[in-house]
Amino acid sequence: MHELSIAQSILAIAQKAAPPDVIITGVNIQVGELSSIETESLKFAFTAIRDETILQKADLNIDIIPGEAQCADCSNIFHLPAFGHPCPRCQGFSLKILKGREMKVTSLTVEE
Repeated sequence: MHELSIAQSILAIAQKAAPPDVIITGVNIQVGELSSIETESLKFAFTAIRDETILQKADLNIDIIPGEAQCADCSNIFHLPAFGHPCPRCQGFSLKILKGREMKVTSLTVEE
């Protein structure tokens, strides 16, 4: 389960970025639709490891970034929900992924 190592990385990033003497109530992240990250497993892993840290009361809030690709044959830009789908215009498979593989911590929600 690679979601556990991802949750550990999120925890480390949040702890490093947190201002001193605050209670973190939320960690806000973006996850690409094409990233192969199981969001429910990631939330479970995060909840399992946050105890006894400054994030023990924090929720993991996930915003999904839709997959987007450009066809190399016809230049069509389209929503790509998963790998293996052809271009809807020309049915070509020569695609450049534009969005949807990323994962990043965007902000922390704190209670002062």
